[in-house]
Amino acid sequence: MKKIAAFAIIILIAAGGLVFTQGKYKAHADEKVILGYTTSDNTSLQSIKDYHSHLTAIAMDTYAFDTQGNLTEETPKEQVNYANKHKIDTYAVISNFGETDFDPDLAHAVMSNEHAKKRFIAQLASLAEDNNLTGINIDFESIYPEDRDLYSKLIKDTAQSLQKNYIKTMVSVPAKTADDPANDWTWPYNYKKIGEYADYVQVMTYDEHGSWSEPGSSASKNWVKDTLTFATEEMEPDKVIMGIPAYGYDWNLNNPEQNKLIEWDAIHSIMEAESADPVYDEETASAHFTYIDDEKQEHIIWYEDKNSLTQKSDLTNQYDIAGLSVYALGYESRDYWNAIETAIN
Repeated sequence: MKKIAAFAIIILIAAGGLVFTQGKYKAHADEKVILGYTTSDNTSLQSIKDYHSHLTAIAMDTYAFDTQGNLTEETPKEQVNYANKHKIDTYAVISNFGETDFDPDLAHAVMSNEHAKKRFIAQLASLAEDNNLTGINIDFESIYPEDRDLYSKLIKDTAQSLQKNYIKTMVSVPAKTADDPANDWTWPYNYKKIGEYADYVQVMTYDEHGSWSEPGSSASKNWVKDTLTFATEEMEPDKVIMGIPAYGYDWNLNNPEQNKLIEWDAIHSIMEAESADPVYDEETASAHFTYIDDEKQEHIIWYEDKNSLTQKSDLTNQYDIAGLSVYALGYESRDYWNAIETAIN
């Protein structure tokens, strides 16, 4: 960037509290980040259009990479163009999701080979520059416990490289309440180191329970609070973005193989169709209800109702963190956003 341009930016920041990101002036620095994750599905684009006034950023989960560090998939241009038109920040989500699940070998291949890593980081910079993106959101999940230091080093190298081109680095990490070496799922993510290097750390405060577990809240309030307490002790609070699910889980109590994730909007359709009577659980600040399907099998659905969403969104204020993220756009309805907005405002 030319010095005269940088000087002008400094003046504008001083005068108006504006934040500079990748050639665009965004919201005031004290505004909460409201990040919506998108997929390649048309429902995500429609959700951006319907609820853009609630959003400050989107993160597009449409990219992949190979063991040589080459990026694949394409940028959803319509999403980017619409976001830019409405002054919404844009992030490309780069994950190690393989054929059916997150692939630790794929992540290891790029982190452990210097040539692959350099190619990977260079292509991240090109991706952001070529598509006028605000930043990159790295989302490596299920990585090997022994790759903890390699992952921290990848984040450091990526952030330092992207910063040179005014590209932000966001990192998604699983929720945890302590740094426990015995926990293979969360140990690889060194909150302190990642928080030192990244611009934002998106803490996935959801999936406490899921289709793989016994029925229960996906994000019980005390568990979320304990996670945020730990996160804000390990890194600057203004880097932390908490996660809010736009989905719940449906457990088939007669056939666990049919347990599944279910979108927030679909939950309410089932509730209406089955004339279900939801129960609000004070302990978890989540809701649940039961129903019998057409095959006479009993189900229980746990989800976040409007009260839950408002309570948990308000934790962004209580912990003075950067904001919140929603997974995923296209799963929700206007009531969902109204509940979040109640807390944020």
